[in-house]
Amino acid sequence: MKKILCPTDFSKTAARAVEYATLIARQAGGHLTLLHVVHLPIVDTSETALVASELLGEQMRDAEERLKGLCQHMEEVHGANRGNAFTCDYVLKEALLTDITQHLTKSSGYDLIVMGTTGGGSALEELLIGSNAEAVIEQVKCPVLSVPSTADRPRINKIIYASDYAPEDTETLREVLKFASLFGATVDVVHVTKEASEANRSKAEKFWHSLQAAFPGVPLRFQEVISRHRDEGLKSYFNEVGADMIAILRRDKGFLRELFSQSLAEKMTYQAEVPLLVLKGSRH
Repeated sequence: MKKILCPTDFSKTAARAVEYATLIARQAGGHLTLLHVVHLPIVDTSETALVASELLGEQMRDAEERLKGLCQHMEEVHGANRGNAFTCDYVLKEALLTDITQHLTKSSGYDLIVMGTTGGGSALEELLIGSNAEAVIEQVKCPVLSVPSTADRPRINKIIYASDYAPEDTETLREVLKFASLFGATVDVVHVTKEASEANRSKAEKFWHSLQAAFPGVPLRFQEVISRHRDEGLKSYFNEVGADMIAILRRDKGFLRELFSQSLAEKMTYQAEVPLLVLKGSRH
């Protein structure tokens, strides 16, 4: 995860995501691109088209100044673009966010997207970032880190990997461990089950033995959590151990869909409470 794309709409929510992206780029010695997209309004007459064109030009100029300012801040405060430190640039496009992120990850080799998400806050803050986080996660094939507006300043000391005992878990966990090693972070593998039973204990033991065989000598911790609701079980464990991020495998069906379900969004969406690193399975 050395080439990072971070969409921004210059909101407070996006600013927190930029902080996370900067930390990761610095630790990885990688490259960070800040992305801002401007939407051209639909017009129906030549007169309104002229006004819209002038407005677009003004928006593009304003956005470019802000992006230049952010890059300058990276250079002055974080040492970007200087010798062996990480590098930083920006991209300004007239496009849809989902389209351009998908294009850039395919054509330019970005291997991580970091973006802010509000999950039901201010409509203005959601205009570009919050409401698009799930859409971007659905569209792109690389990992996406969604950073909630309520997140503390970036710190990555403990990561929880939420396991559903998927066949791809071992390979996905390998990616998480590689990411964690950038920060010297520990990784807890957590499986939430609705009830304690002999069958569930047997599955847990079998899975844990397979992880120990796959990662000999790696200081992994495995924990089975009993909870009727996966999201509540994970959040409870997250708070209990003082974790900084949850990593999860995105599959066609199942866990992620449950996390982003309408009922959960109504309560306060999961991704608006916890930094969430969503990785893609081999089928994506």
